[in-house]
Amino acid sequence: MVREEVKKVAASRRAVAVPSLQKAVLILDLVGRRGRLPFSIIQKTLALPKSTTHQLLKALTNVGALQILTDGGFMLGPKICELGILGIRQRTIDSLSLKHLELLADQSGFPCEIATFEGRDAVVLASASPDGGARSAGCEGKRWPLHRVATGKALLAFLDEVDRKRLFADLDWTKATPRSIASPDAMLRELDLVRERGWALDDREALDDTSCIAAPVFDGRNRVVAAVATVGQADLITPERYEALAELVRNAANAVSQAVREA
Repeated sequence: MVREEVKKVAASRRAVAVPSLQKAVLILDLVGRRGRLPFSIIQKTLALPKSTTHQLLKALTNVGALQILTDGGFMLGPKICELGILGIRQRTIDSLSLKHLELLADQSGFPCEIATFEGRDAVVLASASPDGGARSAGCEGKRWPLHRVATGKALLAFLDEVDRKRLFADLDWTKATPRSIASPDAMLRELDLVRERGWALDDREALDDTSCIAAPVFDGRNRVVAAVATVGQADLITPERYEALAELVRNAANAVSQAVREA
C-alpha cells in the first residue's frame, strides 16, 4: 500500500515537471537563437510569470545550461555547448561504426549494434547482420531502458558519477523479466563488475530469450559516448562463450573509439 502511494506521488511530481521542462526548453531555444538576452526580454517574449522565469533561469544557470553575464543578461552555458558537441559526434558514430559492426557480426556469427544515450534509454544508432551488410538506424532505432540491456550498462558504468546518479533517480526499477536487476544498489554492484572486466552482460534481463554482450566507446576526451554489442538467443550466448565474444566486442568498440577520436 505504501509502495503504491509512493508511486502515485512520484507520478504526480513527473506530471508537474513536464510543463516546467517544456518552458525551460523554450528559454534555451530563445537564448540560443537570439543570444545574450536580459531577464525582461525572456519573460515578456515567452509570456511567462516573473516568478516562473526567475526559477527556471536560476535552475538552468545552476546546471550550466545558461550563463549569467556581468550586465545581468543570459547566454548559453558550457553544459549546453558540451552537449551540442556530443550530439554532433554521436550522429557521426553510426557511419563511423558500420564497417566495424559488419566485421564483428561476421566474426561472432550474431547480429551486432551500436547504441548511445537518449534520456533514460539506450537508442540503437546502427546494426549489422552476420548474413552481410550494416545500416544506420536513423530515427527508427530501437530503444531500451539503460539498466535492462548490456549497451545501457556499458554506458552507465563509465558515465560521470553525478550524471549516473541523476539517471538512476529517474529509472523505473520494475522487473521486465525474472532476471532483471531491480534496485539501484544491485545495479551499482553490476556496474563495478563492468568497469573491472571492461564489458557488460545482459542475460535475459530485457527479453526472456535474448542475451547481449557490450563494450563502451570513448571519444577523444575519454568520455563514454556509445556502446557496441553482439546480440543473440540466450541459449546460444552461453557462459562458456562469454569471454571469447567479449574480446571480439571489445576489439570492435576500441576500433570505433579510434575512429571517433580521429573524426
